[in-house]
Amino acid sequence: MKRRILLLLAAAFLLTLFPNFALADFDPASISTPYVCLMEAETGAVLYEHNAQEQAFPASTTKIMTCILTIEMCDDLYETINIGRGFDTGGSVTRPYALTRDEEIRIIDLLYCTMMVSGNDASSALAIYLAGSQEEFANLMNKKAAEIGMVNTHFVNANGLHDENHYTTAYDMALLAQYAMKNQAFRDIVSTETFEVPATNNNPARLLENSNRLIHTKEDTDNLEYAYANGIKTGDTAYAGRCLVASAQHDGVELLLVLFGDIEGDVPSEYRFENAAKFFDWGFARFASAPVSSLNLITEFSAPISNAAFDSESAGGVSVRAELDPNAKVGGLSDEIQNLQANAASITATPIYNGGTLTAPIQAGDVVGQVEYSYNGKVLYTADLIAQDSVNEIGSIVETDPSASPLLVDAEEPKGNPFLVWFIILAVILILLVVIKLVASRRYRRRRRRRRPSAYRYRGRR
Repeated sequence: MKRRILLLLAAAFLLTLFPNFALADFDPASISTPYVCLMEAETGAVLYEHNAQEQAFPASTTKIMTCILTIEMCDDLYETINIGRGFDTGGSVTRPYALTRDEEIRIIDLLYCTMMVSGNDASSALAIYLAGSQEEFANLMNKKAAEIGMVNTHFVNANGLHDENHYTTAYDMALLAQYAMKNQAFRDIVSTETFEVPATNNNPARLLENSNRLIHTKEDTDNLEYAYANGIKTGDTAYAGRCLVASAQHDGVELLLVLFGDIEGDVPSEYRFENAAKFFDWGFARFASAPVSSLNLITEFSAPISNAAFDSESAGGVSVRAELDPNAKVGGLSDEIQNLQANAASITATPIYNGGTLTAPIQAGDVVGQVEYSYNGKVLYTADLIAQDSVNEIGSIVETDPSASPLLVDAEEPKGNPFLVWFIILAVILILLVVIKLVASRRYRRRRRRRRPSAYRYRGRR
């Protein structure tokens, strides 16, 4: 009996050592969602993906870009603005009271209306206020997308209303979530359960409830909250289906999940939230990381360089060094990281230089490219390449050492009167021509004298 009690106590103790999600039995491939990407935020490691690079419609998850771009463009989020009359009023609008023409409202309130209740009116009002039109704001969105690395994304509006030319991928949206969640103001907005918008000139106070059911449970709905959830946005259209970009954080690890394309009617409305909780449990139980510094990566490279000065020690190549972040980590599933650490010598380094090849001049300390470290065809980590030496371009060095090569050319313009120089050259040439003519004429006369017979010898023969 005592032995059984001890075993039960030991089992209970072991369970306290591991979070509940460590025991979750979930196969990511079992879900029907068409587009999936599960990413760890710090390292950018993709733990699971399904059609993550395929084109999909983002619906209102588009507003993630609208929100972070607004935050970055505005110096004062608490400024009160007049939203005018040109904003969208179709589709999902701010609840419980839609925005009205010429309403005066704070920018921060419009952001909460955009992210918590998915107000198309609020997001389009922000776009028009900041850029003059949704079209121009979409240009700014696309520029930011390119900066983030969202290479398969194109926006045409600020709210996600359907357009065939408004598209993204699950991976690109994970990159956007990774970028946006680095901003504290953004994090505060998307993690809020309820928020009260103060009364305006046109409407009474509004109480907003977050539509992300991982964060908040509305009255008369099932509780689908996830203990570690901390953001970020839902989306729904007939063309995009049910969409969710979600985040959760536990023990210093933050996971980002994109679920796109579940068709309304094919699955219940709870499907994406239930699956999100399963994905997070699965990811937290299996994620692992390793310090980049522990992998003994190659950091020294010799880069070919063109147009270098002849006397430069780096005329044929310049020494470059990878700048490794001492705090950087590589992440992945635990078995992948264990395999990586055991075979770190198999990691390949691929330098990628600015412009393809380097061209002088280069100064020591210049960032001249990047190096990608890969394992089994997967990029693990990317670092900047820093030039270790300065290299002058050809013809830029003035010769001062008389023992140096005479082939070096002074890059300065010749001094003095150029007409005088040409006059002297022509004079010398003329003198040489005259001398040559005189010498040739004298030789010709000598030859003629030798060939002509003398008068004495001619008379003798007669």
